[in-house]
Amino acid sequence: MLRLLVVSDVHAVMRHVRALRDVKRDITVVAGDLASCGSLEEARSVLEELVSQGPPVVWVPGNCDTRETLDLRLDNAYLVHERVVELEGLVFTGLGGSIYTPFNTPFEYSDEELGARLAPLLEKIGEEKMGSTILVVHNPPYRSGLDLVRGGEYVGSKKLRELVAKYQPRLLLTGHIHEASGVTNIGRTLLVNPGPLQRGHYALVLIDVENSVYVARLKKL
Repeated sequence: MLRLLVVSDVHAVMRHVRALRDVKRDITVVAGDLASCGSLEEARSVLEELVSQGPPVVWVPGNCDTRETLDLRLDNAYLVHERVVELEGLVFTGLGGSIYTPFNTPFEYSDEELGARLAPLLEKIGEEKMGSTILVVHNPPYRSGLDLVRGGEYVGSKKLRELVAKYQPRLLLTGHIHEASGVTNIGRTLLVNPGPLQRGHYALVLIDVENSVYVARLKKL
């Protein structure tokens, strides 16, 4: 049984990053927003602390991380923004940043660009491996419930929802919308927004790789 520790929206709250040292896991996944807003050094500090805790770290930046964050390289930290990485019998791929927001954050793009960048990755992985594929995208899919803001509007990516429905990766890990933590499904795909680590939220995903059984549990420090 593999244990994934899933965090997002860290926003450089290092006391909560350090508090994860006692959480047992085989892989750590960071679904974006390492920095408070735009600091490369804050993002580096978050990654360095997580790497120091032992298990490999799979990560993408968020919209509050600069594009220069993509140049960060640390041993045992696997950036999966527009890349495919295989670990422990699982296939990881993803996309950092987010579709346009009202806040003019450092790493934003159109929904069309999201679809154009993500589709070739899923096509490359292929149907045969989709049952063990984990998609890490900071921006949640449209009308998934993980994209519902306090005003009652769904602000997720329509292109991402289309791609998830079409390719059906086994697991989608996301964040971005702090108030929309939860666990849900689109078809066979399990979706998890752990909530912001900034406020002490995280998730554990327990995986029986051989039988493709995935169980997600939301947690708080």
